[in-house]
Amino acid sequence: MKMSVRTRFGAVVVAVVSMGIVACGGDDGGSTGSQEEAYSKALGVSLARQADWPFGEEENVCIAERVLDLLGVQMFIDAGLSAEDVATVEEFDFPELTEEQEADFVEIFLDGDCIDLGAFIADDLIESSGGALSEDQAACIGDGVAESDVYKDVLVTSVLGQEDADLDNAVESEILRLFTDCDIPLDVLG
Repeated sequence: MKMSVRTRFGAVVVAVVSMGIVACGGDDGGSTGSQEEAYSKALGVSLARQADWPFGEEENVCIAERVLDLLGVQMFIDAGLSAEDVATVEEFDFPELTEEQEADFVEIFLDGDCIDLGAFIADDLIESSGGALSEDQAACIGDGVAESDVYKDVLVTSVLGQEDADLDNAVESEILRLFTDCDIPLDVLG
């Protein structure tokens, strides 16, 4: 079985960032509620248009609202992008986030408010394992990953474009720990 959870979920988060949802500040307080709503809807539409985007409308709305709460709409306005532009543009660039802002951004995907990360990972594991994992086993691993600080650190470093050999080793240890805790034989790893 090929373990793809780290890469697949990391790719989702990185896709959002590379799409251009990267900026220096939060809401500037100068935008109106209707303006925020228009940009939020547009961002949700833009997310849904991404080819490998695995989430549905409800998750997209939640993610878009949380991203705008974190980054504000002023970044789009300053870039000369209307809400209609945001809904249709393929890519746009903004200044990079600080490490703290990156961590807050990644938390949107990890805190469970918008996405049931454990279920997302479990579904991905069942599919990628070709039936080698049962639903209960996949759910156990998915929930473990969703609660793991190691995976949060992996996503933050991935979004920041950094590499950390120690973190890679920690991921391997975490996978082994989860398999042991979930009573899954290691030979399932292939």
